[in-house]
Parts: sequence; C-alpha cells; structure tokens
Amino acid sequence: MAHAGRDEVLTTAETCRYLKVAPRTLYRYIQEKRVPAFKLGKDWRFVKSELNLWLRKKSREHQHSTAQPIRRRTKKTA
Repeated sequence: MAHAGRDEVLTTAETCRYLKVAPRTLYRYIQEKRVPAFKLGKDWRFVKSELNLWLRKKSREHQHSTAQPIRRRTKKTA
C-alpha cells in the first residue's frame, strides 16, 4: 500500500495527470533531464515528494525571473 503523501511512487500516466502535462511533454522533460525520474525495469517512475520539490523550485525561479523590473531603452541625447 502506498503512503498517502510523501514517498508515493507514480507511473508516467499518474505523473502526467499530477503535473497536468501531455505524455509527450513528460517524456521530453525526462530526455532533457528536467524532471526527477528513475527507471524501474523498462518503465519510468517518479517520487511524488521529489516532484513537489521540483515544482517549488520551478515556481521560485519563475517568480524571480518575472519580478525583475522591465528597463526601457532610452535614446541618448547629444
């Protein structure tokens, strides 16, 4: 029986539903090593707690990148 939270291991189908991404997107993330995953036999598996950490990290990176003020170029006057 899987734990109700932290160390739950997900299949690719479960991970797609959890992340709300298409299988093609998830496999691309795996290939690019952008998502924490491991192989169990011939199938990919994902630890839910590691996915949560990954999501938090991505969220912080996104917040940081969008929090920067936009600087507009101004023409220099002579």
